Amino acid sequence: MKKLYWILGLIALYFIGDRLVGYFFQQQIEKSQFRYSRMYAGNGEADILIVGNSRGLNFYQPYMDSVTNQNTFSLCYYSMPPEMAIVMTKDYIDQYPKVKKILVELTLIEMSDDKLLPGFATYMNFSPRVDSVIKVKDKQSWNASQLSHLFRYNNEVFQRAMYYRNKLDDDWYFDRTITEAFIQDAPNRSVTFKVNDTLIRQLAEIGAYAKTKGIEVYYIMGPFFPTYPVHNLDKLLARFTELTGYPVINYSRSIQDPYSFTDYLHANLKGGRATVDLMIKDGILNVQ
Repeated sequence: MKKLYWILGLIALYFIGDRLVGYFFQQQIEKSQFRYSRMYAGNGEADILIVGNSRGLNFYQPYMDSVTNQNTFSLCYYSMPPEMAIVMTKDYIDQYPKVKKILVELTLIEMSDDKLLPGFATYMNFSPRVDSVIKVKDKQSWNASQLSHLFRYNNEVFQRAMYYRNKLDDDWYFDRTITEAFIQDAPNRSVTFKVNDTLIRQLAEIGAYAKTKGIEVYYIMGPFFPTYPVHNLDKLLARFTELTGYPVINYSRSIQDPYSFTDYLHANLKGGRATVDLMIKDGILNVQ
């Protein structure tokens, strides 16, 4: 009997410790300057919202802010799962209905990583939508996060939030220039897009939801390195418009200067400015 009491006592101690440390981590998340913490804490109001994976960083925010005289906010994250981008965008619209424009980088459909989904358990307390996505897509992780609150913070997203605990996360940009070796090897590398009708329809939810709030949405294919082969791109863009009715602004080959890139997929600051200039030229962004 005494052994049983010891076991029960240890279980209770673990449970109490788990909840106390989890509560402490939750407080740190709420105070972080990381983008999702700021959004859910009520400090994310902007005129222009940017949604995407790391290629969404091609839409260089500081330059966009300065030339449009408007504020921007980014929900971009490396290999962002599209389902998470969709629900976080809806959360943003609900919390900041005065946002005027949303720019969606279209490779969310293709260049994502579902292994990142459990990391967003860090924010499941803030959003029933985030909670629901994890529950549906990764039930095992969702169950673990219910059993142990510490599980919600054992991930990359929490680590980034802690890194930006006391400083603003305004340095997520690619300021390197691609190497000569990479430039020469570009034609020998490639990426092939699949055409996933389910993900295309899901990404269209952003436009449909924003439309109910009177918010403009633009789906944009950002630039790729000029000599880097991208297969099935035209098929993907055509299918997206066919299924959703939304045209795609295609900047995939709009920047021909190789020194405007940091690698085959990402513009550097020079290329980011050039991408913003293209959006101004095409009337997507307005200079005020």
